[in-house]
Order: sequence, then C-alpha cells, then structure tokens
Amino acid sequence: MEKSLTQDEFMQLMRKLAANELFKKSTSLHKYLQFKRFNDVNPEKLMNGQYIRREDIFLNTEDSDMFDEKTAKVVIYNFKDGFLHSENDEPAIQYPGHWEYWEKGLIKKVVADGGNTEEYWENGVPVRIETNLAERRRREVENGK
Repeated sequence: MEKSLTQDEFMQLMRKLAANELFKKSTSLHKYLQFKRFNDVNPEKLMNGQYIRREDIFLNTEDSDMFDEKTAKVVIYNFKDGFLHSENDEPAIQYPGHWEYWEKGLIKKVVADGGNTEEYWENGVPVRIETNLAERRRREVENGK
C-alpha cells in the first residue's frame, strides 16, 4: 500500500471487512488501523521507527479519561513511512503474548495467545485462523513427528 485511502474509501472497505466472519473472529485489537497512514506530533512528518505506549483493551492511552487500568498493557508499535510495518522479523505491534506482522499498513500474520493461535492475512483480509496450536504441537511431539 503506497497511499492513504480517502475517508469514503476507508469506510466502504471497513464495512466490507466487518461482514467477513474471519475478520470478526480475529484477535487483533488493531485491525481497524489497517490502510491508515499516521503522522507524528508534527502533522507534516510521517511516523517512523518504534513507539512505545501504555494502553488499555480499547486502545485508550493512560492520559485519557477513559483509560481502564485493569486492562492496561505496554504496546510497542513499529512504523515506516507512516504505516504500521514489520522489518527484520520484528512485529509491527507487540504486547505480552501477542505479535502482529504488518507490511505497509496491512496485517500479514497475527500470533496470539502466546503462540496458541495464528492468523494469516492477504491484502488486509484474514484468510485462515489456526487455533489450539499448543495442543497440536504437543501431540506431534508425542507421536514423534
């Protein structure tokens, strides 16, 4: 993805994605940030590099009146040219037990539940979700695979 979508294009796309069953099942709290380009504090400068912040399950930061301390966690974001982006096998978004790999503003893979769930995405749309991977791996080891 090289450019930002217009507001109308973005809303149309989000309505289409919201109807997708795998999109609904996705563990990504950040899936609605796809297709967006982010500016730094200076609105003329695109975000680049790593940003670390504390946020709750609703993505509220601790300076918000809506911040829920009970669901708070430290989240690490990686950006390139204003888009969420993974490089050198570093997740674009990570917090305890959860890693999201993005490419130019689109999710490619989500690893959740400490590695027990993996989601595979193409062009910003989930195409497969695998669950109970820990149990499957345990059985494979027991069976000598």
